Amino acid sequence: MERLDKRMRFAGSGAEHALAIQMAKDTEPFVPARTKSLANHVIVHEDTIIYPGPYARFLYYGKLMIDPDTGSSWAAPGADKVITGKDLNISKAVHGKAQSHWFEASKAQNLEKWKRVAGRVMKREFGG
Repeated sequence: MERLDKRMRFAGSGAEHALAIQMAKDTEPFVPARTKSLANHVIVHEDTIIYPGPYARFLYYGKLMIDPDTGSSWAAPGADKVITGKDLNISKAVHGKAQSHWFEASKAQNLEKWKRVAGRVMKREFGG
């Protein structure tokens, strides 16, 4: 029983990692890009997708963020910015589907595919 439990936990984490890799690939067309820096530097760690960079957060929410002390979009390192009501102008020149909340847009389009990917990985682990 202990061996089966260990195998199930391994299969689950392997399926989660494989799914996260697929999700990152499928989500790229929705990620805002001028130089593709954000999409090219995405990190998949275990079951987590990380878009690094100080600008990833404000691009994800699609709103201008400012330093509350200065009112400027430029802030000193470590300063906490606040979200304004002003929408960002997200270019679709590089990624035609680019938008804020890119994960939700990708999920709406790819959820069934992601379920199949996770299922295949689980079956492969259990020899099914």
